[in-house]
Amino acid sequence: MRVVYEVSGVEPVSRVSAVSPVRRGEGREVLVVRIGEREDAARPGHGGPAGEAPRFVLDEDAAAARDAVVRSHERAHLSALGPYAASLVDYSTVKGEDGRAYATGASIKVDLAPVPGDPEASLRKARAVLAAAQAPGDPSAADQAVAAKAYRLARDAEAAIRAERSAPDEGQSSRGGFEAFA
Repeated sequence: MRVVYEVSGVEPVSRVSAVSPVRRGEGREVLVVRIGEREDAARPGHGGPAGEAPRFVLDEDAAAARDAVVRSHERAHLSALGPYAASLVDYSTVKGEDGRAYATGASIKVDLAPVPGDPEASLRKARAVLAAAQAPGDPSAADQAVAAKAYRLARDAEAAIRAERSAPDEGQSSRGGFEAFA
């Protein structure tokens, strides 16, 4: 998703091709946020009535579409994470002219700590987090970073499991559990 800010009275540094509220099917979505130059919006860089901060004016349809995409994406993560979600969804929002808060991004904290003394549980956790990172079908860069950490956790847990299985049991010697008297 690409977010484009249009500031009235400011020339763009580079031209953006095909800017529309939200475009699908052409590779990436575009959300356009317009700042200033609307009858009731403040001018960029200046306060509004009585010194208010400048208002951000968005295309409500585009914001509603992005909001739906973000919320669906995070619901998929949360449902796949199960007990390994360390927080609820934290949404980043912008306020529309209608007063409604539209989600533009979100995050969920994930428990990626190994389970002390239980590599099998660590492996189960890592596999669940890997599945959750891929759950929406269109993982973000942050999702891929979490997946990489979960992969490392899984790799470490598998190594610990192999080490446990190859080490002789405590209390038994390498002679099949028999001790020799001297």
